[in-house]
Amino acid sequence: MWARTHLHPESNLLHRLDQPTSGLITLSWDKEVFRLLYEQFASHTVEKKYWALVQGEAEFDAAELVAPIATNPPRIDPYRGKPALTIAHTVERFRGYSLVVCVPATGRMHQVRLHLSYYGFPIVGDETYSGKPLYLSAFHPAYKSSSRRPERPLHSGEVIFLHAGYLSFIHPEKNQKLTLEAALPSHFQIALRQLRKWAGRTFRG
Repeated sequence: MWARTHLHPESNLLHRLDQPTSGLITLSWDKEVFRLLYEQFASHTVEKKYWALVQGEAEFDAAELVAPIATNPPRIDPYRGKPALTIAHTVERFRGYSLVVCVPATGRMHQVRLHLSYYGFPIVGDETYSGKPLYLSAFHPAYKSSSRRPERPLHSGEVIFLHAGYLSFIHPEKNQKLTLEAALPSHFQIALRQLRKWAGRTFRG
């Protein structure tokens, strides 16, 4: 693990992110700190927020996205799935796309990705769950294609537009609330700049 090589040889992760997802992760190399933090993650008292750029003009206002999730492979399954709840709120809406903040109340594998796709708003670039790459031609009104230079997506194929940008929990030693935030990665910021410029801001909340 990278952390054990570069940070501390006894580092242990308290939670994980899907490989194409950017954002915050938490780890500890102190056994007691790890135990106390793990209890918070296990009891779902840690507040997490994910920023997602999705296809479609979502009108979420603290919407409860509810659909049971099964594993192996992760999927929506009303018969074998476990209960899962994601709270979603639209932050910004464009022509054909939306910026949504999601708070997972449960911690199922691929939960945010699955719920957004199930409700008809797949995450941009998340081809596993019906998302498509983001092309400038999809929203630029004056874009002209060229047979000599095929259009490329505005991002690498190794990323999706899902970012774990907020974590809040009780510091195990200080017994005070600790809030951590991470800025959107460059591919996310570039896409938003292009959408704001060419896709028209129809809503900002």
